[in-house]
Parts: sequence; C-alpha cells; structure tokens
Amino acid sequence: MVHCLKIDLGAPVAASDPYIHLDSFVAYAAAVESVGHDGIDELEDGGEPEYWEDEMPFERYEVGDEWVWATSSAGIAHPDGDGDSGEPERWNTTRWRTHFDHDPEHQIKETHVNTSSGEFKSYNAALPYAATDSLTFFFEGDADRVVELIEDHVPAVGKKRSQGFGRIRDVQVTSAEGAVESAIYHNGRVLRSLPAKHAPIPDPSFRYERRTVRPPYWHAANQTMAVPPFEDIPRDSLADELELGEVPPA
Repeated sequence: MVHCLKIDLGAPVAASDPYIHLDSFVAYAAAVESVGHDGIDELEDGGEPEYWEDEMPFERYEVGDEWVWATSSAGIAHPDGDGDSGEPERWNTTRWRTHFDHDPEHQIKETHVNTSSGEFKSYNAALPYAATDSLTFFFEGDADRVVELIEDHVPAVGKKRSQGFGRIRDVQVTSAEGAVESAIYHNGRVLRSLPAKHAPIPDPSFRYERRTVRPPYWHAANQTMAVPPFEDIPRDSLADELELGEVPPA
C-alpha cells in the first residue's frame, strides 16, 4: 500500500543536494534506536556499510542483487535554476560577516562579532534552499512506525539543522493507494534514485549517472550507476521485476 507523508516545516530546508531522500533521515532514526548516538559517531566510511535493516519500516524494490527502499525523494531546489534569474536560491553564511563586521553601530562601539566560531561562525558555504512550508514523500511500509521514528528522533531535516533550518512542526500520513503507481515511480517519472538495473532498457529521454542509491548516503559502497530522482523515463524502460501498480485513471 502506498502512503503519502507530509512534513510541515517551521523553517526553510537547506541541502547540498537538490533532493532529500525519505529513507535517509528515517535510516538515521533507525540507527539511533539500534546503536544510539555514540554508535553512529563511530561509523567509518570504509568496508561494508553498517546498517539496521530490521529497524527500517519500508518495503523494498529488488532487481537481481540491487535494491532500494520503497520511498520517494523530495526536491528542495531545482538544479537548473529558479525563477527569472536562472539561479537557484542560495543561502550563504558569509552574510553574518558582511552584516556585523561592517555595521556602523558595531564599529562605533569598537565591538567585534566572532565569525570564526560560535553562533555567527562563517562557513563560507553557499547552499541551495527552499522557502517551503512542507515536504511531501511517498512510501510503502509501516505508516505508524515511520511517524514514530520521525517524531522521536528527527527534529529537523536537511543541512544547518543546528542553526534552525528544516525544523519539523508536524508529520501526517494519508493513504495514496490508487492515486499513484508506486512510491518510486509515477506518471512517467522516477521519484527517487534508481539503480541502472531497475531501468535496464536505455532511452534517449533519460541518463544514468553515478549516485548513492540507499542509506547511508555518505558511504561510497552504496554508489552505483543510477537514474537520478525526478528523471522522466518511459515505463517500458523499467525492469519487469518491479511490478508497479496500475496507472491511475486520468
């Protein structure tokens, strides 16, 4: 059964990638329940990635030895630009330095705001962000468990969470059965990163690229050739083993 997960946000969400995968932060919550925060801190990017599959509340889509969780992604910044400017929205922490170091009031008082550490640290890192008040995902699995994991262990999503970005206000799940073909594909578009084996029949309408296809997304061992999220792809290019649902009536 396909569920729709809506996350209401109390602040814009920022990320270094234009997509956020639902299984990424739910996997973090599963890890907290399995090994705790100290156990997560001890993980290393080497060898086989440690994982907590038994704690994950999602079904899987498998083709041969490649598999992904039955979850979608949410786009937070269009990679080709935004609005009339053609540039994606960006938030740059150097604005703290610009604002405080050259503020006349602070110069008169001969004060200085520390931008090398602390609350106003300047990371000099431009990140795309979306000034949206909600994120919507699709998934197949245990709806109650998904909500429980997020509410217990995920107070915010995206980058710069400690600085207030991506704060979660509420989590709601409704049924999407019959409204979408699956949690990973709908209306001619993939809704998450899919390994090339899941779309084995090439077509000029889409491309493959090297991507991480399941959490932990920072681990090199989880990289493979894949179709990126929100790529338009003909349904007949997908592997028969996926057994997607029926196309909803128009």
